[in-house]
Amino acid sequence: MKQIRIAFAALFIIPILALSPLFAFLPAALMGSERKGRYLRSCGHFIGSAICFFLGVRVHVDGQENIPEGGNVCYMSNHQSMLDIASFVGPAGLWASVIVKAEIKKMPIINLWCDALDCVYIERKSPHDSIKAIFRGVEKLKAGGSVLIYPEGTRSKSGEIGELKNGSLKLATRAKATIVPITVKGMRAGLEGIKNFKIVDAYVSIGTPIPTADLDDEALKGLDQVVYGAITTRFAQLPGIA
Repeated sequence: MKQIRIAFAALFIIPILALSPLFAFLPAALMGSERKGRYLRSCGHFIGSAICFFLGVRVHVDGQENIPEGGNVCYMSNHQSMLDIASFVGPAGLWASVIVKAEIKKMPIINLWCDALDCVYIERKSPHDSIKAIFRGVEKLKAGGSVLIYPEGTRSKSGEIGELKNGSLKLATRAKATIVPITVKGMRAGLEGIKNFKIVDAYVSIGTPIPTADLDDEALKGLDQVVYGAITTRFAQLPGIA
């Protein structure tokens, strides 16, 4: 059942991805930097939404009014599925540098989109490289960019929220960024946990922004409870199974 559903979706998704250098990157190469960014973002939104649609995932998004204006925004989300980034740039309509594993650089076309997002690559087996990746993310935030990080470090195999690593908070606090907690639920059932041909309802909930620029030492010590508490509380409130 899983293989059939994925094969059906692939009939549409693979051609869209394969043609994206022609309909996305080729025209973008002829545009100015500002227009190029807007165009690639709109193409990314189309592709992310198409991936979810053809896999039969109906993504419900709430909290878009919480998205801060401007940059220096650090999105922190629980991680359920390879579909998480597709739902982030697709149905949720967000755009940010993503902290991703270095192996993705070897994936044709996907690596082009990672470059378009200005992703930060990380060797997860190397503690030293993890620290360097955090500093690269800090620089992007300080320059007015936005960054998405998954504090669990890897996808949850159960669909429930895994251990959230406190070190991820340093990315935001060192850049004095605004943290936006994001809660994802039900996404795993749309790919890794496919069981039948029914439409899968999944959720992306954008939480209330948490500024870090003016936090004192005491507030910083309890920041993990505030951020991760917002994610886990919203996870419990959202309908459906993980």
